[in-house]
Amino acid sequence: MHSDSDSVIRAENRAQGLRIKRNNLIAASLSGLALVFISVKFVPPSRAGFLFGMLAGFVYANGFEYCLHRFLLHCGHGIFSKQHMVHHANLKSPDAARYVNFSSNPWGVVALFIANAIPFFILEWIFKNGWVAGAFLSFALYYMAFEEIHWRSHMGGWLPEWLAPAARHHLRHHADDTGYFNVFLPMFDWIVSQVSSSSPQTRVRRELR
Repeated sequence: MHSDSDSVIRAENRAQGLRIKRNNLIAASLSGLALVFISVKFVPPSRAGFLFGMLAGFVYANGFEYCLHRFLLHCGHGIFSKQHMVHHANLKSPDAARYVNFSSNPWGVVALFIANAIPFFILEWIFKNGWVAGAFLSFALYYMAFEEIHWRSHMGGWLPEWLAPAARHHLRHHADDTGYFNVFLPMFDWIVSQVSSSSPQTRVRRELR
């Protein structure tokens, strides 16, 4: 009887989680398109500038994800950290699907895009080189990939074979606290690990072992 009750709760929470994910993805796509439209109207980009912006936005998105996850969600205090720890604590529970998405409300996604857009618009206002449109598009695509891959890594669903190592990378973060914080593309995890391994403090610790 208890198992049947858990199955019902899991199904209900999964349906709710899928609705939240859908709304978040819609909010991300509309926010990204709006920012691209505004930036193009402000300074029309060249093809080279747009492509550079896409690369810069991709790197920025990966770094932002790393810093947000490490320094805000895992800082050990504050409302965002407490909410994220609920996600960690409920991975095997019937309520797990409620806590997988980045935000429980699409307005949180809109706020995320606006907050990240401010420094890019300041740079565009200063340099007027038209590259931020590409950055906004790249950031939106990265967020949408992040939301979808994170959901499927935890809740199941098809992922291309080349993303299987990325899913394992993130699930190890939950299983044994690896210290890695990128969700599906461990670019900044690798950069930080390389910098840390070459630091004098790390070399001293190794010598003392």
